[in-house]
Amino acid sequence: MLSRFTYLVVGMAFGAMAAKLVNPGMTQINLTELAPPLRTERPCGTGPGKTAVIVIHGQSNAANYGNTRYIAREPVDNFDPATGKCFAAADPLLGADGAGGSFATRLGDILIQAGRYDRVILAPVAVEGASLSVLNNEQAGRIENLLAKLRSAGLTPTHFLFQQGEKDAMLTTTQAQYVSLLHQLVRRIRDAGVDAPFYLSQSTKCDAVDPKNVAEVRAGQLAAVDQTLNIRLGPDTDVIANDGRNPFDGCHMNALGTLANAALWASFIR
Repeated sequence: MLSRFTYLVVGMAFGAMAAKLVNPGMTQINLTELAPPLRTERPCGTGPGKTAVIVIHGQSNAANYGNTRYIAREPVDNFDPATGKCFAAADPLLGADGAGGSFATRLGDILIQAGRYDRVILAPVAVEGASLSVLNNEQAGRIENLLAKLRSAGLTPTHFLFQQGEKDAMLTTTQAQYVSLLHQLVRRIRDAGVDAPFYLSQSTKCDAVDPKNVAEVRAGQLAAVDQTLNIRLGPDTDVIANDGRNPFDGCHMNALGTLANAALWASFIR
């Protein structure tokens, strides 16, 4: 198990690489009542080269709630669960809610510029403020629809990235409840015939969380790692401090935090 110090070192290393690789010529736009970007459709077929098909699930920090938008420079595409089509990746990503930026768009560029993949297809379904219980019940159809649409498009997920926990840290979710609910969600994916590794972050940080319940949720995230279900530990995003977050909530990411989040995730993608 990696320590918080190790996560910081890894994140700094990838952050330095990401800044060097992504900053030149990148498009970051401050959000002030901006219209959505124009969408450029692209074929969904994977073609030659190595392609990652990455599903991003969870709550707001896995959705479009960063305070800057970003347009991918590399062959990074956004699979839209509503239409089953692929588009050049530009924030806000189709499939997740929110009108701001996503760490995943930056992650796609990092992975390609680091030489790990030739193409990245992002398939987001994250929902702002969603507890794990809500994702398993009221919002369960989102992941089921996405998997069906990916199958119809001939795409098979290579990675699941799950970043969630802030809402449960505000509630009274226990360690045992978190494990049970997370396993229920992953079993739904496995029952759909998808066996790609499921990476689970440790994420609880928001100014409004209950400090007493943070320990329960973080313990639940650690305990939910399961070899049989191919659930693997992902990054500890709580190491992103307030200088990487919006000052009004200590939760959602600013430009620095969004890039740091992408860099932390990049260290787990092979």
